[in-house]
Amino acid sequence: MYRIKNVNWINLEEKKIEIKDIHIPGTVDLTIDGTGKYLMPGLVDMHTHITPASARHYLYSGVTSVRNTGGNFDLIHSIDRVSPKIYATYRFIDGDPGLWGPTSYGNISTNDTEQAAEAVDELYEQKARFVKVYGNIQENILKIVTDKSRSYNLEAAGDFLQSKSIDALKAARYGVTWLEHASGIIQSLYPDFHPNMPIEQFDALRAQEVDEDKLTGVLKSLIDQDVKIVPTLSLYAHLSKKGRSFNGEALSDSKQLQLFDNEEVFTVNRQFLEIETYLDSDFMEKQAWQLKMVKKITKKYLALCGEVYIGTDAPAGTWVYPGLSMIEELNEFKSLGLNAYEVLYKATVEARKVTGEDDGYILLNENPIEHFENILNIESVFVSGKHFTHTEIAGHRIDAEKMHLLIDEITNQ
Repeated sequence: MYRIKNVNWINLEEKKIEIKDIHIPGTVDLTIDGTGKYLMPGLVDMHTHITPASARHYLYSGVTSVRNTGGNFDLIHSIDRVSPKIYATYRFIDGDPGLWGPTSYGNISTNDTEQAAEAVDELYEQKARFVKVYGNIQENILKIVTDKSRSYNLEAAGDFLQSKSIDALKAARYGVTWLEHASGIIQSLYPDFHPNMPIEQFDALRAQEVDEDKLTGVLKSLIDQDVKIVPTLSLYAHLSKKGRSFNGEALSDSKQLQLFDNEEVFTVNRQFLEIETYLDSDFMEKQAWQLKMVKKITKKYLALCGEVYIGTDAPAGTWVYPGLSMIEELNEFKSLGLNAYEVLYKATVEARKVTGEDDGYILLNENPIEHFENILNIESVFVSGKHFTHTEIAGHRIDAEKMHLLIDEITNQ
């Protein structure tokens, strides 16, 4: 049992801070003086892609649970104990040709109904918590996948950012109940929209005023069908500009960013720099417009009492970091009109209603209600009955050779 004495407890349900003694289930008996410190539930990233190399970075930024929205079963299950809890799906199901290429260790690309049904069987046997479909999936395959998922009591999540035929309303009719990136909703408003449309057509489209009645109608229809959205606002924001800059000033000087910059195994900066070379002005203009639209959609979905969750898609796009970018996402949600208590409630208590009970907590040296960046000033993290100091997390190393051998084995299957 971990006993944190005389700590400032961030009571998110009642929107207040109170000095209390908090007991957390644990593997050892430990008493910690919490005087002057702040304790709150750990953050939950509701859309991310965790790996053995990135796992510690979530804890280092106060994320104690993740909803993994695509990956490889063997790789994820090789993650060691210095990790958040993982609510996972594994290989996602796409059409053929697949947006990420042919079937591989991370995706199943098929236009065959039998193979699609077998893909859902695979996920069920792996105890995946949900099924994810991707933007090139054909309608008949989507129906097979959603029907089979329902038979296993698994929800279907969809990323329709690149889809040319399936918008949010159509996806919901087929039984998709999670719209990752709030995708497909723009296509429901503008049927001709596609991220790769010629810039001249895009200019004409974005000159149109949003039909507010149509927007409300689309969103109410999705809410009636129990559709949840995860807008990943910081993903759009970073893809709309070049250069590593953040919407929280303290992020640039944080220990978390320094840890990424000094990484020898999780060399995500190289990935971001390579992707950035492909960002041209037309692409960034479209991303900026999508960010504006998705913010508008998210704000109205919240106002209509739709279910909205906070996630990052890290480490996708450019400069979207595991763990660290949750602070950016919290700031984005605050800009939509939520107060600090409401944002943190959504990123912790509300998210855990999906991922399940969680004993994750973070002990902070500064008040997170004043600034979300204060979450990065971490004293300790409690997760899955374990206790880690911030220094211990920074010093943790994985067996890189073992991980690379596993990746080689998986990719050569």
